[in-house]
Amino acid sequence: MSKYLSIGKVSKLKNVSIKSLRYYDRIGILKPAFVNEQTNYRYYTQEQLYLLDAITLCIKLGIPLKDLNGYVENGSINLQKLLYDGKILAEEKIMEIHNCLEALQDTLQQLSGSVNGMAKIPESKSGIMLPDGFYQNTLDTRVVLTVPLEDMDTPKYYGQYILKLFVTAQQMKIAVAYPSGIIHEYNNGELTRYMFLTINADSVESNSVKKAKDAVRTLPAGDYIYRKISTHMSGSVQEEMKEVLHGDSFYIIETDATSEQNKKDGYPFELQYYMKQE
Repeated sequence: MSKYLSIGKVSKLKNVSIKSLRYYDRIGILKPAFVNEQTNYRYYTQEQLYLLDAITLCIKLGIPLKDLNGYVENGSINLQKLLYDGKILAEEKIMEIHNCLEALQDTLQQLSGSVNGMAKIPESKSGIMLPDGFYQNTLDTRVVLTVPLEDMDTPKYYGQYILKLFVTAQQMKIAVAYPSGIIHEYNNGELTRYMFLTINADSVESNSVKKAKDAVRTLPAGDYIYRKISTHMSGSVQEEMKEVLHGDSFYIIETDATSEQNKKDGYPFELQYYMKQE
């Protein structure tokens, strides 16, 4: 029996009630791998834990329990379809948050005035004038959860990495939120890319985040130079930002635009380049 986990063990490991696990069994979405006929005790395998993660995630995304049975085919759950529908709901929730952020951003711009075209970085920084199409913004520290992107990956596959990050965050009990995007990092001219999700401020100091240090990075507070772009970058980000870059070691963040006006003008994405303090 060493290869099996009792229902009580699974309940503690995944913080899911025994009542819920029995219900999942009854409706057919998570059948025990083994049931002792004498005691009627339920047992599960390690391989079933990831399936429970997916079920828990999709429930949190709003898939009704009564609908989960629709993902069961030939006695087993169609995980690909479940995750695909979960991805759609996750994107809808991200868009809802995005719309709220846009409303806040528009209000802030009306209060303080937006910066367009030629913008001057404060004299206490570099005092340079930015080329047309660039603008400057000051951001707070951001903590993000990352996963590496391979060289062959293209924008149409980015959604798979976002879903992978959501599942990873769920497994680690890390709360993540909008925005998401890509970090293009250059070290002595060599490029490495990462997909990221922003970690919720309430989770930043959690033990889960500290244990996931290899997948977590901090983007510093300070001045960033922005450039609007119309599509996800499939070419050289370095070439796109060459007018403002300094040196061969830097990073550029590609993310959704926060301004509704940018999107109306056909620029749904932005590139952000961190201006290091001299």
